[in-house]
Amino acid sequence: MRRTIIPAVIVTVAVMSAAFADAGIREWWFGEPWDFIQDAGGIRVGGATRASDGAVSIAVDCDVSGSRFVTLQPEHLDSAVGVRKLLAAVEGHRIAISVRTGLGSSSTCAPLRFERLDPGEYSIVYLGADRAPHEVGTVVVR
Repeated sequence: MRRTIIPAVIVTVAVMSAAFADAGIREWWFGEPWDFIQDAGGIRVGGATRASDGAVSIAVDCDVSGSRFVTLQPEHLDSAVGVRKLLAAVEGHRIAISVRTGLGSSSTCAPLRFERLDPGEYSIVYLGADRAPHEVGTVVVR
């Protein structure tokens, strides 16, 4: 009986560890889920500016530490978490963004920068680990 219990425990621990590791990888790869962003105080986009070299910057306001109201009252506080990277993908006139977090980084989002972005109105959506698009706003690029 003892020989069957130990392998069963090892398999159970291995499966549970793989599930937790997969969740961490999913959040790292796709960015934090929408619920995390909402619990931290929300996210919003500002205006777009074009530099003399043609590059476009879009202001993004967020604070993953949960210490500041952005669009909602924060539900959690974690001063150790910061924005490791702000991901962005352009498809037509839609820009999907997501936030990767990590330790030791600034808790706020930096502006998005695009070397080339055609003029027009763009819909901004948040697309994190939950893989469901959430409307954040629109921005006009001139």
